[in-house]
Amino acid sequence: MHLEFRHLRVLLTVAEAGSIRKAAARLQLSQPATSAQLRRIEHELGGPLFVRSAEGVRPNANGQYVLRCARDLVGGFDRLRAHARSAAETQGGTAAPLRAGGTAGPLVSLLVPALFELVPERRLGIDAGRSVHTLVKSLARGRCDIAVFGEFPGFPPPVAEPVATRTLLREPVFVLLAEDHPLARRDTVSLADLRDEEWVMPEADESGVHAYLHLTCQAAGFTPRIAHVTSDLSVARILVAGRRAVCGVWPTADVPGEGTVLRPLADVPFHRRLRLAWRPDAVSGELAEAVGERLLSAYLALVRRRPAYLAWWEAGGAEFALGADG
Repeated sequence: MHLEFRHLRVLLTVAEAGSIRKAAARLQLSQPATSAQLRRIEHELGGPLFVRSAEGVRPNANGQYVLRCARDLVGGFDRLRAHARSAAETQGGTAAPLRAGGTAGPLVSLLVPALFELVPERRLGIDAGRSVHTLVKSLARGRCDIAVFGEFPGFPPPVAEPVATRTLLREPVFVLLAEDHPLARRDTVSLADLRDEEWVMPEADESGVHAYLHLTCQAAGFTPRIAHVTSDLSVARILVAGRRAVCGVWPTADVPGEGTVLRPLADVPFHRRLRLAWRPDAVSGELAEAVGERLLSAYLALVRRRPAYLAWWEAGGAEFALGADG
């Protein structure tokens, strides 16, 4: 067998999925076919690249080096292809501005550099900070071409034709506690342990964030008391540090500071799906795929810069976040 470019994507998919089964689902292959292909690739490269176990697969030392090289090669190829197509469109006078958008969160700041790198010759317009429902309406009406947003389980935004979507991953909610709170001594916190706490939350909106909190807490046997409402995390941190409230936060946020600690919630009761959406008449399937892969790679780099999140991720959280049912 001769090593081909498509084989690099197989290696990257296996590494990101963390298991042959999940990688097979993403590659739309059977699990035996994926295992056989991986063995052939490893044989061509001189030996095993992954350590197999009952929990899944993880790259060995040689595999880590090969994956770093593969990411560089795949990223370079994606940039080459996107640049060549964009340049051809520009020379033909057919390139239109690419309009990108998103809701608040880490993916917007990751989407912009991904598009700059993948379509450097195309003019780019950014409209971030929209509500989820306003954003998906803009996509459906042709006012936005590609966007990222979060979606709470049970509260999907009304995405309609001709918009295409892809779930990138599931992002857990952690809880922000005062550093002298009794629960702060634990590695993880049970949602039921927060039954007597007051909460600080962002303002209720059409995303369903307040309803999602109520339904999830009621399933745990209590009704949450939302005592404070603010979208300013610095204000929320002051309330938490003063033992006036607890707060649910995304683990990618750079929130913990003096007087507060961030803890994961046991069994991941709260999470959101991070979604990529695009209009196929403005964004090709290949570009959307390249953007999605670039976002995942950049997100994983962000995980590594957040110690509390990285610890959760490496303790089994990656399987939840990147699960095939995400």
